[in-house]
Amino acid sequence: MFNRKCQHSEELEIRDYQVEIVNEILNHFNDGIRNVFVSLPQGSGKTIIALLVLCRLMNENRLSSVLVLLPRRVLVDQWVDKAHKMFYGLGLLKNPTISKMGIERIRGFLKYQQATGIAMTAQAFKNHIKRGDFTESDFDLVIVDEAADLVVAKDFIDGFRMTAYLSGLEKWQTRKIFLLPFHVSEKKIKAMMKKFGNGSVLIRKIIKDLPAFQYIINDPIVIEDELINNFIEPLDNYYTKIRSNVNRILKKYGIKGYKENLETLLNPITLAKLKKKYDIDDETIEQIKTLITKYILIQHLKKWFLYSNREELARSVLSSQFEVNEWLNHEDKKLSKLAEIVEDYLKENYKIYIFSQYVSTAELIVKYLKKKLNLRERDIVLVTGLTDDQFQKLDAFKIAGKVLVATPVFDKGTDIPEVNVVIVFTPPLSMEKLLQLIGRIRGGEVVFLAYKGIEEEIMEQVAETLRESLAETTGEKFGLDRYF
Repeated sequence: MFNRKCQHSEELEIRDYQVEIVNEILNHFNDGIRNVFVSLPQGSGKTIIALLVLCRLMNENRLSSVLVLLPRRVLVDQWVDKAHKMFYGLGLLKNPTISKMGIERIRGFLKYQQATGIAMTAQAFKNHIKRGDFTESDFDLVIVDEAADLVVAKDFIDGFRMTAYLSGLEKWQTRKIFLLPFHVSEKKIKAMMKKFGNGSVLIRKIIKDLPAFQYIINDPIVIEDELINNFIEPLDNYYTKIRSNVNRILKKYGIKGYKENLETLLNPITLAKLKKKYDIDDETIEQIKTLITKYILIQHLKKWFLYSNREELARSVLSSQFEVNEWLNHEDKKLSKLAEIVEDYLKENYKIYIFSQYVSTAELIVKYLKKKLNLRERDIVLVTGLTDDQFQKLDAFKIAGKVLVATPVFDKGTDIPEVNVVIVFTPPLSMEKLLQLIGRIRGGEVVFLAYKGIEEEIMEQVAETLRESLAETTGEKFGLDRYF
């Protein structure tokens, strides 16, 4: 048992609603509830609430060790560092690696050094559990942060299911706290809770006394390009036709749950399960694989044309086609418009965050803006998931940078309050990801770029849905521009 006490730092302001939610969680644990799902608006201090629960359990000698699970390694480092700064008496081990630190040493760290516990990624958790390094008896509490990304897979069969990384956690009798932002739908959370059984409750609240963040969601800036729809419209029609053919096959066999993400049907394990469960013949399995392969190729082609991946396209066999070659030699109007917008914001001394879903597009944006606007190395910062120095680069941007170009590495768990405007060059893959992205800047303008036509329609719908979702988060009437 712990001899020392846990205490938050004097600089950390604990709000009344946080204390109320902590008491609510502890009361649920006292009543025998094992799984508490906490869904609150961004900026409400969900992590602080979980740490306050952890401290209370420590101070009452009701906890020997805690396991903290997060989506990515960089978030593990950031989470533990912030926890140590905000609370005294914590001793969390970051991402223990068996190759560097044997399991007996790790267990000794927990048992003899009175460490609070371990923080790791979901993938590391999977590997440790597979080897038998840890069991549920090693931990008295599990905190799952950014739980919407850790627990729910996108290949929805039977509604929702556990990801392979966390498979088995639903059977643990250990007390667990799942932290989720408010914009994750209640339907989705309840589907997650169902997997954890009857001993689960949801605490979902709108916090009225949070600092008000002002967001202005602009209508998409439409870019006219007479050539782009020559490629996009036929590709989109073919894309729709493939989806219809796959869904027709799934409907014929009574297979439900894959409409959201057809790519998972290429997984051999998934196909083997479907073949066995629904008695699908080999010819139909091959037909599904062929259709999905075409579906993925069409997605890549659309990405190349819509999101300025001209360098990739120029290296492909398609570049020899007359129409494609004509487009490659045509001015990249989307990048040109981006440069105009960035230049205007820089004149107003704005700090700018440009989001790209794809690494190659982000790299292209940085190269183009440097040349077009004569930006110095320190003026524009590129951050992708391909390097481990994301937060060092982010710090450099906060200190001296003017433009941050990033892929989804900062879609959660990171605040960038210095930014005045987010420019969405390529939309995230889901509204949840987009809401996480917008929440990073803690107020400001949101700008979408879209080619006239199909992409314009998509971006208009995204902007409208974003306004509605942000308004719902604060319980305000739809249409107001004050969110979170």
